Amino acid sequence: MELVIQNAGMTDFWGIEDGYRLISEAGFTGIDWNWGPIWDKEKLIKKKEIPYCIFDEPFEKVLEVYQPELDTMRRYGLWPMQAHAPSPAYVPGFAEATEFALRTYRTAIKMCDYAKVRWLVIHGSSLNVENRLDTKETMRSRNYRLFESLIPDLLETDVVVCLENLFSRYRDQIMEGTCSVAEEAVEYIDRLNEKAGKKCFAFCLDTGHLNVLGKNPKTFIHTLGSRIEILHLHDNRGWNDDHLAPYTGSIIWKDVLDALKEVGYNGNLSFETFRQMELTRLDREVVPIWLRTIHDIGEVFRKKLEA
Repeated sequence: MELVIQNAGMTDFWGIEDGYRLISEAGFTGIDWNWGPIWDKEKLIKKKEIPYCIFDEPFEKVLEVYQPELDTMRRYGLWPMQAHAPSPAYVPGFAEATEFALRTYRTAIKMCDYAKVRWLVIHGSSLNVENRLDTKETMRSRNYRLFESLIPDLLETDVVVCLENLFSRYRDQIMEGTCSVAEEAVEYIDRLNEKAGKKCFAFCLDTGHLNVLGKNPKTFIHTLGSRIEILHLHDNRGWNDDHLAPYTGSIIWKDVLDALKEVGYNGNLSFETFRQMELTRLDREVVPIWLRTIHDIGEVFRKKLEA
């Protein structure tokens, strides 16, 4: 059970060398690998234009860009344990966006396989209430087509794509997104794995998303059970996806940990706390303190789950 943290917010601010050094000195051994601003969302969503993306290049060129980062991680005793693909894969009225996303996801799978990253999080699309032609059924069909399209690539590797419990916003209202209902997530994963003929899909439990939707973590975790293979651990105050360190929001962490222990979770503990590390607001001297604090909370979590 390794202690893992996102490189997002660290390496893009401090640079590859200092960012990974600071993470390593805090005691973490794993990285939730975020590949930086992979594509221009504004161009994709608003302008409906295909943006430049390094993952749309030949794989040899991708390695030229990311091999130095991998080497730096390993030099500091870190290993990429999980990764996160960019989103969205669906833009209403712009079918080319999905084909573009699929090309980059296939490269992401290849990169994970190359770097020995076991789990890759890919977001499904959620119901778009502003698109009057969209329904729950069209959304579900769209997601199944997306994930099923990746099965041939996954069958050639040991990479597992993880679906995540999502939420969306419409004006000032927080709404349920894809896999925010536990039973729906179970159906997605089981059906996709049956289609693949082996385990190619699992679940990433996002504690912050549970909290903004007011979900009962015990019920949700027990419903997903062993399908939960990775975590996005972070806190918030219940009305915004703040990505704070545990115990700085309103999540009752005892309920989360008790449920994870009851379902036999023995995976890594990965913290998605990048907004706690708003580095433009922190003095340089404070950064190691926050990192160490998050790490030490992880140590407490690990002891409770392994007891």
